[in-house]
Amino acid sequence: MICLRSSSRQAPGLFPGIGAISVAVLLLSLSDALVKLQNGGLSLGQVLMVRSGTAVLCLVGTLWLFAQAGGVASGVTRWVWVRSLCLALMWGCYYAGLPGLSFSIAAACYYTAPIWMAVLSFFLLGTGMGARGGWAVLLGFAGVLTILRPGLDALSPVVALPLLAGFLYALAAVITQGRCRDVPPISMALNLNLVLVLAGAAHLAVLLWLGAGDEAGVLMSVWPGLGMHGWVLLIGLGVALAVITALVAFAYQRAPVPVIGLFDNGYLVFALVWSVLLLGERPDLVDLLGTVLIGCGALLASRRPTGGGEDAWSPRAQPRRV
Repeated sequence: MICLRSSSRQAPGLFPGIGAISVAVLLLSLSDALVKLQNGGLSLGQVLMVRSGTAVLCLVGTLWLFAQAGGVASGVTRWVWVRSLCLALMWGCYYAGLPGLSFSIAAACYYTAPIWMAVLSFFLLGTGMGARGGWAVLLGFAGVLTILRPGLDALSPVVALPLLAGFLYALAAVITQGRCRDVPPISMALNLNLVLVLAGAAHLAVLLWLGAGDEAGVLMSVWPGLGMHGWVLLIGLGVALAVITALVAFAYQRAPVPVIGLFDNGYLVFALVWSVLLLGERPDLVDLLGTVLIGCGALLASRRPTGGGEDAWSPRAQPRRV
């Protein structure tokens, strides 16, 4: 096993990372809620091509402004490409598993990502969890399962796809902190969106080769009619995605991966808020209990030790190498 710990001496910042991931999941959950309001009128290829294409243009413009101001536009390393590939495969696995599973089961499997992050950080980054960190992970995961309430009666081999998606997301997070600490978040966001555009183009090319139509659902439709409202929505979501991907990269650079993974669960909490405000749905007591558990786990993970005690997420003295 390879240790991914970077030689960079950049000190992690817990609360800037927590703030960045919190804003990111707030914007991402709002974006997904707005897509849901479209009632399935979009295709995966459209979302990848238009949304990520818009994000690419925004990020290129931002990098150009930095360059004009004398900022450093940074080189992209092979680890950035590996990270982007992991995230593109993550989305592919998750969306591929959705047709064969209920949403609650698929989401519960995907949100095992914080546990994968804790395990991978332990072995690849040398991050010791400690008892407090372990309890924080368990509380957050219990909250996720409480909100999603997955059943066991509809499990099938397809369940491996969202589980793999959660693992790939965790691996990308570990790579971000271990090997991409010195790459500007905007550069990583640009690289990721470029990969997503290429993935969307490849997806559309396969569908055209198969002779798919425009009314075969989100995954198998080629290009349903968008209209002015659809174009405005996807372009707006692309601008938001440029911000989201940069914030996620920044967050996983700055704070321990398991901590950011727990705050990543905040997506479900914000999703409950948008379901009330935008979709007219009402959470029940079980949903509120799950929200409280996620909040308790996040609070426990973000607390600094008092009295000089050891941090729950401190690096181990000797990271394992093979």
